[in-house]
Amino acid sequence: MKRATFARVALTGAVVTTLAAGCAAPTLHATSASGSGSASGSTVAQAAAAPGQAVPSGSGGVRVAVVGDSLTAGGGRLLSDGLTADTWMTYAQGDGVDYVGGYAKGGSTVQEQAAAVRPVADVDVLVLMSGTNDVRLGLSFAESAASYDAIVDTIRPKHVVVAAIPPYDRDPAAAARYEAELERHVVDEGWTFTDPWGFARAGELYAPGTSLDGIHPTTAGYETIGHELRDVVLDVAGSRAGAPQADSPADSDADGSHAGS
Repeated sequence: MKRATFARVALTGAVVTTLAAGCAAPTLHATSASGSGSASGSTVAQAAAAPGQAVPSGSGGVRVAVVGDSLTAGGGRLLSDGLTADTWMTYAQGDGVDYVGGYAKGGSTVQEQAAAVRPVADVDVLVLMSGTNDVRLGLSFAESAASYDAIVDTIRPKHVVVAAIPPYDRDPAAAARYEAELERHVVDEGWTFTDPWGFARAGELYAPGTSLDGIHPTTAGYETIGHELRDVVLDVAGSRAGAPQADSPADSDADGSHAGS
């Protein structure tokens, strides 16, 4: 796994986002400021609660909420339907990381997510990965920026991690512009920006073999993203001491992908 260096901005503090499409990477670039809050492998930890549901508050791990589109929900579905082999959180949870809820829906824009998300209690780290559907619909980042802020205001986490959007083969230049403006906004807000899609990038396009539709990663890509974001969460929360993860779900299909976002 290729790890990036966390650049410090604003104050001294803890180092601390899907989309209509995406494929991922072990390259991490993070920027952060105060008060905001891997590698590909075949391992994944299981949380103490049923798939897709919050774990008990007393489990003691870093409490992580997630917001996004199909790249977080696991295809053209709702995250509340449960975690699957194509949900990156499946591979990030357990052994010190507690998935505690959030909102993600395939095909949704960040504006839709901001309107639908509900408060989650005692969140240590919010991972927000969204924007591909905004690009798909021709929305500029300027039209979406306030929605990122609204999501954070609703969840009120201790730390915010905003993940880069993945390559978008249907309009790679527009996706690159959106992401550049997104990163600047994240830095200005004092959050952490990270790019877990390095393994999937070939310039502004998906690297060969990392996506079947130019929008979503393969199941192996979701697993890589999960491990990448898990490491970022633990770094941001100051808890990089998680135990080795357990075995991945037996039904994981390394070639699977979703057409919807």
